[in-house]
Amino acid sequence: MGTVLQQPFAEQFREQGTPYLSPVRIGDFFGFKVQELAERAHVHRNTPTARPQAPQLQKYLRDMVRVLAIATEMTGDEKRAAFLLRNEPLRAFGYKTADTLIQEGKADMVIAFLESLMGGAAG
Repeated sequence: MGTVLQQPFAEQFREQGTPYLSPVRIGDFFGFKVQELAERAHVHRNTPTARPQAPQLQKYLRDMVRVLAIATEMTGDEKRAAFLLRNEPLRAFGYKTADTLIQEGKADMVIAFLESLMGGAAG
């Protein structure tokens, strides 16, 4: 008897037929234009369309998806999680949003914070 695995969370953001995340799909989901996505990832404005596999862009996209996955687990709703990620000021981080912290390269800190909230250790 074969085992059916649930589709991984990040799969919905995969660039069709490739092993990397789609800047367009992630941008659409979060409501970012391509140029905004490039600014957030600190890459040239053409990188998301010309070189979507660029390492720096992919790191930013992975970080966004990683934090979104945990926030979705907490809220039970992807769209609500995305809204909170972009708009909810986090007191523990000087009232910066998770989105701002990810842009600053601090996704691991956000993840640790969210996981502590889920475990009841903070808050």
